[in-house]
Amino acid sequence: MDPFAPINGISLERYADLGAALDGHDKNPARKQEILAAEGVTVADYDAAVAGWTARMQDMSLMGKVATAFMPMYQAALARRKGGAARVSYEDYVHVSALIKIYGFEAAIQAAGVSMSDWTEAGGYWNNTMAANMMQYAGHHNFVSQEEAKIRGGAGPRQVPVTRDTSAGAMAAPNAQALQQQAMMDPVQAAMMNPAYQQSQAAAASIMQNPIGFGFGQAAAFVSGGIIAGSKVKVAWSDGNQYPASVMQAAPNQYLVQFDNGSQQWVPSNAVSKA
Repeated sequence: MDPFAPINGISLERYADLGAALDGHDKNPARKQEILAAEGVTVADYDAAVAGWTARMQDMSLMGKVATAFMPMYQAALARRKGGAARVSYEDYVHVSALIKIYGFEAAIQAAGVSMSDWTEAGGYWNNTMAANMMQYAGHHNFVSQEEAKIRGGAGPRQVPVTRDTSAGAMAAPNAQALQQQAMMDPVQAAMMNPAYQQSQAAAASIMQNPIGFGFGQAAAFVSGGIIAGSKVKVAWSDGNQYPASVMQAAPNQYLVQFDNGSQQWVPSNAVSKA
């Protein structure tokens, strides 16, 4: 079966666009029917598409291919329908992150006056930005903790303004066929294009620039009880939490760690501490 075959006439790209049109109104039956009618889609067909596409996204045998293709389509659809991708300042991102720790997700975004779809977009932007610039944002969890302490101390929540990124990248519609081809590509080819693989190659290159010095450094870490391959560590992450992990590989100023859920990530050395 083609995992990207339309369900009740609704392709994955169309499903993403309908989700953006509903934008949280799917829990209101009357509003849901009104919006879908304006889109020329029946409630029955949409509900069938929800059930079918959700099942495909959760189908372990498809290895996440449908979900991988869906998210860029959905984000682009939100940007098109709202006049740009949702953005909040870094300070406001820290503020809402602290609110989430105190009140929980739904109560926090309501207190901040941000819709779920806007926060998903804005939060995704900052998560990606911080993941790509871990050294620059290594102190993020401290900022969130400080903001949490201020709120608990009486500062309280504040309304967070949302701006729109109308740049070409945010507004451009993704090529559905290209996204599907990327999701379905050969696993070896996909792995070689993965940023983690490319970072691993870069780490190996940095070790080779001074292999003796790096080897002495790892030997010293072993003798002194420092962090080496196999060490149990805690990793400070962009959401303000610290996660348990094991070091799989060491390289200058960074470690490849494996989290308890099995995922692996290169992280800067200053974000890692002994467990």
